[in-house]
Amino acid sequence: MNFKLPVLHTLDQLGKLSETEINFESYSANERSSSDIHWLFRPEETGGSGAALIRYKAGGTSPLHVHTGFELAYIIDGEFITDQGTVKKNDLILLPPGSQHNSRSETGALVLIIWEKPAESVEGQ
Repeated sequence: MNFKLPVLHTLDQLGKLSETEINFESYSANERSSSDIHWLFRPEETGGSGAALIRYKAGGTSPLHVHTGFELAYIIDGEFITDQGTVKKNDLILLPPGSQHNSRSETGALVLIIWEKPAESVEGQ
């Protein structure tokens, strides 16, 4: 599924907003499958928080994990299914610390995710 990507603006060397190319790389952290990521900022750059655009291909999954901080996800396009329910284009998900879920997209999805702290895999899953 081809998604229309949002326009990403960042500050250039003169402190002005400038359009930035969105480049995805394969994403297999925490045993994710069939997904690509464009990091906006990484946990190792901030001391824990992170934000990224994740493009789930049809059939893409994320295994069971627990959130050590808040997670905010905005579904830019497509459909995303979690243990708690299904969300679609323009929906927001706010998950509190301690919440657990796995997720998948049967048709594909483009999702903006912001993590307060990194998620951790749930052992034995």
